[in-house]
Order: sequence, then structure tokens, then C-alpha cells
Amino acid sequence: MEKIFKEEHQVTYGDCDETGRIQLPKLIEHFMQVSNDQLTQGGAGIKDLLKQNLGWVVVEYHLDVERLPKAGEKITVTTSGSGYNRFFEYRDFGIIDSTNKKIVDAKSQWVILDLENRKITEADSQMMEKFGNPYLKHMPRFKRLRPLKEKEYESNKTYAVRYYDLDTNHHLTNSVYFDWMIDTLPREFLNSHTIKSIDISFKKEVQYGAQALSEVKLDSERLISYHLISNQGETSALAEIIWREN
Repeated sequence: MEKIFKEEHQVTYGDCDETGRIQLPKLIEHFMQVSNDQLTQGGAGIKDLLKQNLGWVVVEYHLDVERLPKAGEKITVTTSGSGYNRFFEYRDFGIIDSTNKKIVDAKSQWVILDLENRKITEADSQMMEKFGNPYLKHMPRFKRLRPLKEKEYESNKTYAVRYYDLDTNHHLTNSVYFDWMIDTLPREFLNSHTIKSIDISFKKEVQYGAQALSEVKLDSERLISYHLISNQGETSALAEIIWREN
């Protein structure tokens, strides 16, 4: 099977924010789609795993953004498995523009979850080999994120997990975390800045009906925002976003 899998897509206005750039949750959804389409060709897509009561769950992302694609733009979304070890699978993503330039580069870490007992299962070596994933003796490093002290966060919003926020793993889908994090930032800041890089770590599932708290601290001088999503005092996700002025 081809190691790098590609799909073309035209960015719609429905994908974009009021600046005409693609919304971060929509970008992540495109990554999920291209990944599942490749995995489905090898018998390891969402439907295939559900038959075994298993599901793919993302643990970490690192994104580098040269620029975000705009409404009407034709892009190519790419993905490839980049390796695995006993419990983790690694996958890369990219967004290529019409001039063949990579404008978004992403790396991610995944696990396969047993949906009945909600525990991680060991990686399937035959499955990994089918996709050309090498066994890794050393784990790729992602930024170690730690929550700020409670009083350091400047503002917060509370969100209830709704039915349409859930995925087939029966928990909050990962694109919604990005939505909740971006939504805590001032509109004026979002309209005058774009994302340069993101590190995000998913720590604990958020289930249907939960009241999640999204907190943020924005360092306007260094152009870094620090994000925490928690549920009943437990950390669900952490992120650091580096911004650039438009």
C-alpha cells in the first residue's frame, strides 16, 4: 500500500471563519477523513475496528502552520503512518497548496482503545506492516505540556458535551477540543492573528453530558496562548498555541 496517501479538497466558505481562513476544527476533520480513508483501504478504518469493539484515539498533535488555506482554495490533504511501538502509533499529515507547497505540517500519536473496558490495546504489528509503518525503538518526542497554576488563567467558558459532539468512540471528538480552546480567545485577537504552531495533548476522555471548563491565558507580548480543558477538576486536554500577526 502507498505509504503517503493523498486526497484533493476544495475549501468551502462553510469550512472558514470570518477572515475567510479554514477553521482549526475543520482542518482537523480533514486530517481525520484522509486518515480513515487510507486505513479503510487496508481494513483498519473506523468501521473495521468497531466490528472488534475497538477505536482509534489521538493522544498528541504537533502542528506547524505556514498559512491556513482560504475559502475556494484547492488543497491536497496527505497522510502517512510514520511508525509504531508496543502501544503507540504515529501518523503525519500535511496540507499542500496548488503550487505544491506544504503550508501545514502535522505529527500525531495514537492508541487503539478497547471500547468496552476503555483501556489501551497493544499495537497490531501485522496491521502496521501493511501500511509500511516501521517499528520504532525510540518514541518520537512531543512537547511536554503542564497546566498553569489555577490563578494564572485569565478567562474561561463552560461547555456541555452535546450529542453531536460525540464520535463513534462514544466520547468528545477531538476537533471539538480545538473549537472550545479557540472560542476562549478575544474575537479581535483572532481576526488580527493566525496560528503559527500548536502543541496539544489529550489526557482524559470527556463523556456525554459532562460540563467541561475551557480556560486560557494569552501572553500578548510573546504571542502564546495556554489552554486547559478540565472536567470535574481533572485535566482532559492541554495546549500551547503560538501566533503570528496577520
